[in-house]
Amino acid sequence: MTLTPRVVAHRGLHTGAAVENTMAAFELALAAGAEMIELDVRRTRDGRLAILHDPGRDGVALADCDTDEFARRTGLRPPLLTDVLTWAAGRIALDVELKEDGYAEQVAPLLGAFLDAGGELIVTSFIDTLLARLAALAPRLALGLLIEASASDAVARALAAGVGTVLPEMAILDEALVDAAGRAGLELIVWDFMAADHASLLADTRIAGVITDDVPGALQARARLRSRTAHE
Repeated sequence: MTLTPRVVAHRGLHTGAAVENTMAAFELALAAGAEMIELDVRRTRDGRLAILHDPGRDGVALADCDTDEFARRTGLRPPLLTDVLTWAAGRIALDVELKEDGYAEQVAPLLGAFLDAGGELIVTSFIDTLLARLAALAPRLALGLLIEASASDAVARALAAGVGTVLPEMAILDEALVDAAGRAGLELIVWDFMAADHASLLADTRIAGVITDDVPGALQARARLRSRTAHE
């Protein structure tokens, strides 16, 4: 039976003591049954690629610190991308979101090595030009364009950037976008998905994945839908 739509843990599973985008959150997501983990990449002052969603924490910018200084000033030490790639290879797929431009040449060989080690990933970003650069630099990488606010030009932008996946937020997903993406041969993964509000989408095989903060809820809702379909 197909696993479509795949359940993707948004920044890992950050409940209780686990902070988002940390190894603890990633371990919890894996244990909960997530089929992919979404994470965010930024660069430190000394050029290391670290996992952090916001530009900084507690008024301290990651770009102004090395990892030791950032940890000392904020109490949080973001994992390095290399550490996450080593941990995930052969265990779980990754959605690697690049939050900033300027380091395509640095990240491409790391992600290529992850693929060589048996890993599976997609590289996503809101930045069209960054994705286009990666498409030219590393054609074997699966790439996805993140979309928010409006889907009116989502397909055209994705095709222009050379990516194979469009990732709209749930608020702008509609039948027109699903149809247009399908006609263009593009995969669809949605984000900001919550099973309590969007469970019916888990029965739509045109959707390749759902990025969610509620991995257990999404998995349970998908299982219920499959069970109901099997008995009809």
